[in-house]
Amino acid sequence: MGITFNGIHSSTFGLGAKVLRPLLPNVNDNYIDIPGRAGSILYPGKPADRLIPVEFGFMPATKALFRAKVWEISDWLYTEERKALVIDDEPDKHYIGKIEGEIDLEQAFVLGKFTAVFRCEPFAYGSEVTASFAADAISIDYPGTYAAAPIFAADFTTASDIWRVAKGIDYVRVNHGFRPGDKLLVNLQSGLISINGIRAMNKLDWQNS
Repeated sequence: MGITFNGIHSSTFGLGAKVLRPLLPNVNDNYIDIPGRAGSILYPGKPADRLIPVEFGFMPATKALFRAKVWEISDWLYTEERKALVIDDEPDKHYIGKIEGEIDLEQAFVLGKFTAVFRCEPFAYGSEVTASFAADAISIDYPGTYAAAPIFAADFTTASDIWRVAKGIDYVRVNHGFRPGDKLLVNLQSGLISINGIRAMNKLDWQNS
């Protein structure tokens, strides 16, 4: 078992790895106890960061190589921003995280071991799923287990005063005098609406039940 972090596999440094993944991340729920009331009131929260501890071990040939390997591993694990973390037994998924806290190294002659905790976003991410509209309809086979907001990109071939997409009674609509060649981006993940690369948040109209 090994991991790939920031584009580099742990085997590059001669590391063996044991990954301790939680089944679920913590959830930021709030419980309020009210005097005289049986039980508490739950205010549901969103998933918290997922902590993934990884136990590493390595054994270079000499003490000199041991110290050199320590510096190489240290440089690999240090990042200023969160980076992709891929675990060998799930190569089609990745987490986004960085090391949390100090890492203590245990050394016995040329045998070294340590535990690194990756603090990651709550979810594992897979490949982006894309599909095109056909006859004004679209169907997407989404294999994920948590709701993901879509991103729409439209190239206008004829003039139109409106762009609209709907699912049941929910819809997103952009009111604008579109002309042939105009490009519309509706990013429901970030909330960005742009027309020809220019922000156009005032053009948005939506309904979500």
